[in-house]
Amino acid sequence: MRMPPARHNPGMEALVIAALRAHAPFDEMDAQALAFLASRLQLAYFPRAQVIVGPESGPADRLYIVKQGSARGTGGSADVVLGPGECFPLGALVGRRATVYTYHAEVDTFCWELPAADFHTLRERSPRFEAFCTDHLSMLLERAHRALREDADRALIDNAGMLARLRDTLRRPAVACTGDTPVREVLATMHRERVGSIIVVDDAGAPVGIFTTHDVLERVALPNAAPDAPIISVMTPFPVSLEDDATLADAAIAMARHSIRHVAVTRDGRLTGVISERDLFALQRVGLARTAERIRSSNNIESLVAAAADIRELARHLLAQGLAAEPLTALISALNDSLTQRVIELAAARHAMPQQWCWLALGSEGRMEQTFVTDQDNALIYSGAEAPLAFADEVNRNLAACGFPLCKGDIMARNPRWCLTPEEWRGVFDGWIANSDGQALLDASIFFDFRPLAGDPRLAGALRDAVLSQTKANRAFCRAMAETALQARPPLGLIASFTADEINLKLAGARPFVDAARVLALAAGSPETGTAERLRAAGERTMVDAFHYIQSLRLKREGNLVRVAELDDIERRVLKGAFRQAALLQERLRLDFSL
Repeated sequence: MRMPPARHNPGMEALVIAALRAHAPFDEMDAQALAFLASRLQLAYFPRAQVIVGPESGPADRLYIVKQGSARGTGGSADVVLGPGECFPLGALVGRRATVYTYHAEVDTFCWELPAADFHTLRERSPRFEAFCTDHLSMLLERAHRALREDADRALIDNAGMLARLRDTLRRPAVACTGDTPVREVLATMHRERVGSIIVVDDAGAPVGIFTTHDVLERVALPNAAPDAPIISVMTPFPVSLEDDATLADAAIAMARHSIRHVAVTRDGRLTGVISERDLFALQRVGLARTAERIRSSNNIESLVAAAADIRELARHLLAQGLAAEPLTALISALNDSLTQRVIELAAARHAMPQQWCWLALGSEGRMEQTFVTDQDNALIYSGAEAPLAFADEVNRNLAACGFPLCKGDIMARNPRWCLTPEEWRGVFDGWIANSDGQALLDASIFFDFRPLAGDPRLAGALRDAVLSQTKANRAFCRAMAETALQARPPLGLIASFTADEINLKLAGARPFVDAARVLALAAGSPETGTAERLRAAGERTMVDAFHYIQSLRLKREGNLVRVAELDDIERRVLKGAFRQAALLQERLRLDFSL
């Protein structure tokens, strides 16, 4: 049953505009485009279970906007419920084809209908509507991230934001000198320019060294270096550099990984400026380099416990500023790596260690995707007659004291099952690769995300080469892994119809992406361990944003559980879109492995 278009009733048109403005993208469309839309809409009623549109309907001839009730779309791997303000079938209308999904009324439902000709006219009139039609998930993601930034306390960090390009945030030209400049002259220049560092460049203007105020005491005053000595004799060679199209987030991660305060900025390899920790965190109580230095200088577990608290506080500040999930989880992981490495160094100094050993990070730590709630998953490779279990136990206990809970499944290096020689590890992986038992592969899946964290990385490299050479050639194994990956179904129907009370974002949200990306990487023999890198290597770039949105919700809530009722309209729609991408990724696994 259809009612007259709103253009026949000016009062009704105003009511339609007001109702549409409650939903994206209509709330950001200009008044003229919205008035055009409202004047062309017709209201239709669909009783429960009635098919609204499907493949048999032929080329899509109208856009449906849910006004009241809900519509369920099914077909292939899709099972999604659309609520008020949501549209369908966008893809079919844009492509001028029939929809591949069948949409029916989940309950008694009212939909606004827009004829196809008016739909295409509206696309021409409204760039915002056009952007929504061609890539609605990306537009909603941008809205969600913008809302997060708008809610943040902007006094914590530079107004440019952590995603600004370095070239747009340089405050002054770089202070530089050549390698033969006397130390005396360098110190005078630094004092005159009021800078904490000077970059040493070669004849082509490329940075070859850095000299900072911290070097004055250690390399000039204490050694009583000659003031006329060339700066090249006391500088730190090979300074960390980034091209000027990198972001402030990239600079922050570089500072954390290398425990430094300054990053040289270049354009085509030539020095253009310097970004300092002060530039990044001038108003922030917990500084990045300060945290990294606190970790590096810690000589007891108590100081490392305090440093771990600093990491979490710093991460909260950056999250509040809207730093995207990928660089934020990379930053958290980089700092946690430094902390773990220091814990390992202190423990190794108290034990008789094997001649060769390598500490392996597994799971989210191995993928560099740690959030605020992360337990331990680690293992150890060693060569020698006796397993260093006492050493491993001390490391595991000290990491627990720092806020990384002991693994409930006991997947830790102190467990003799996971503290093995290279030959034993190859035997373990051989057994998994030859095994098609789903539960065994599920239990073993995080071991395929390993990366070296401390000790001799060559042990991990040799093991990885041996593993990938087998997985790439063993289709039966990859097919079994794919079957296991399909066990975690994204809860599309639940989130869409708002009937779920809570959703576990790790198990139902992130895991489908993580498991599918792992299978694709192992089947291709790809050495990548991170989910985003694995997806990009597999040509699934559109999945990366969806995965990172789920990660951002986990970070925002500092946990894995989310109550559906607490999500706003944009968050629900983006999460639904992210789950839809996970379902499409799983559909690829079915097709690739004939499941």
